[in-house]
Amino acid sequence: MDQNLLQMNQVRSEDELAVVNISSTEIGALSKEAAERILQTKDTDHIHQIMYVPIEKKADLHWLIQRIGQALEVEDNDIVALELADLLYFFVIPFYKEYILMERHLYECIDDLLARLASWAHSDIHTLVDAMRDDLFV
Repeated sequence: MDQNLLQMNQVRSEDELAVVNISSTEIGALSKEAAERILQTKDTDHIHQIMYVPIEKKADLHWLIQRIGQALEVEDNDIVALELADLLYFFVIPFYKEYILMERHLYECIDDLLARLASWAHSDIHTLVDAMRDDLFV
């Protein structure tokens, strides 16, 4: 293979993720703007839809984790916090664990989110936090 082409592929792939949940060109993909609205309104019937936001690059994953953190910062409803914990447990961690463990910043962000979630008095949130910690930090 041509060395220049190989270098180009390596440079391009450093920012791209091998695991893509959904392509931005697929029907049913959710825009970041729509995800922002869901996180702002904290509609528990729609939080799960955030998994349809295309995560194609590391920047997309950073964005998603940051937005979940921002939504959690101002949250006072157990059910919304549980839905955000579900989103982390069933979507972010299983799909992107490898990247979270490789990227110190992502790892620290997830660790911070789990600490904040652990402060909730809801037993289901604690169960999810414990499972995520076991999966990531052991």
